[in-house]
Amino acid sequence: MSLLDRQLADAMHRIQHSKSADLVEQAAQDEKAYLAQLDRLMTRMRAIEGQLLQMDKQATRH
Repeated sequence: MSLLDRQLADAMHRIQHSKSADLVEQAAQDEKAYLAQLDRLMTRMRAIEGQLLQMDKQATRH
């Protein structure tokens, strides 16, 4: 997750500070890809947290 955060920050920096339209476009594509990866990772983390909570609830009932 921290690697994706750094890559996203780099892409955003390149969007703001690149002088070439081609570089800005590539950085925008990179940003979009990193955001999609980050979204998938965070969704997976939430799903795992939900599963752990369910397991904890079941364990405390017995």
